[in-house]
Amino acid sequence: MPSTTASERPYRTATEDEFPILDIGPFIAGENGALEDLAAQVRDAFERVGFMMLVNHGLDWGTVDAAFAGSKQFHDLPNDEKMKLKVNTHQIGYVPMGLSLNKNHSVDGTEGLKSNAMENLTYHQDRAPDDPKVVSGERFRCLNQWPDSEKAPGFRESQMVFHTMMADLGYRMLPVYARALGMPADYFSGYFRDPTILVRMVKYPAIGALREDQFGSASHTDAGFITMLPQSNQPGLQIKSPDGEWVDHPRKEASLIVNAGNMMRRWSNDRFLASPHRVTAATTEDRYSLAFFFNPDLDDIISPVESCCTAEHPGKYEPLRYGDFFADYLAGAYANQRRNAAAAE
Repeated sequence: MPSTTASERPYRTATEDEFPILDIGPFIAGENGALEDLAAQVRDAFERVGFMMLVNHGLDWGTVDAAFAGSKQFHDLPNDEKMKLKVNTHQIGYVPMGLSLNKNHSVDGTEGLKSNAMENLTYHQDRAPDDPKVVSGERFRCLNQWPDSEKAPGFRESQMVFHTMMADLGYRMLPVYARALGMPADYFSGYFRDPTILVRMVKYPAIGALREDQFGSASHTDAGFITMLPQSNQPGLQIKSPDGEWVDHPRKEASLIVNAGNMMRRWSNDRFLASPHRVTAATTEDRYSLAFFFNPDLDDIISPVESCCTAEHPGKYEPLRYGDFFADYLAGAYANQRRNAAAAE
């Protein structure tokens, strides 16, 4: 297959019915009735698709651009500098090429790569060294791993501004998700007290030609509550349509893609979808992605909400600590990394 540009991709772009586009400007502006209107739209999107695109979200796109520039800055560092930050047991740090999720973790087992064509740096909200959870060594609550400030000036600062802005939107949307589930607007006020908020800063290097057996990221569903993804510089994200076809997401400048994860699906008693998605390999230009995962506190106990449980559809899931669910998900996903690393030695 010849080299493929953004305008020559062999895949069909999803229709708005397949990938709903929601204008959340009235809700952000605090207009009367906007919460209920938006909640109804989110409910429809998550019941039918599991994905949506948000426009007029109020984000400062200059901050997003700075975070993308920081991603390129990091990924352009020499490999030995990046490997100083190699991912640890807390899943914080750098994952080099060849160690990312592979076909054995894909949701349908159809992808043909032994490893995905991607590298990434994952960071959480910053914690102080004397944070009790850091001092105790609690898993997933460690200090971030940052590159040397002289080698990557301004990197940490630009990422933290981005992280804070995205987290603010995540909190602001919680009443919308609560009402979409049919619960009171303040339902989530007892959750997300010390949430698990992380950014996976991904580079998909250009491979020159798009093949059907190569992927930047094999098909998967996300573990957590909500994933927010600012529009990337290149196409590549695909979702599986109801009839089983893989389709490109629509592209709109300064838009925000949002999808529900497995924890949201569990909370909704399977009413909301955690839909399979994947990323096709980059071709003529490196692709950068800033995946923002907005998840509950590790100690939050999750069970289906009352509004989604009826006599006809009783609750399917027992109460579960989110941290245990998250650890189990990662154990399955990253076991493949260890097998890849062993095979490469």
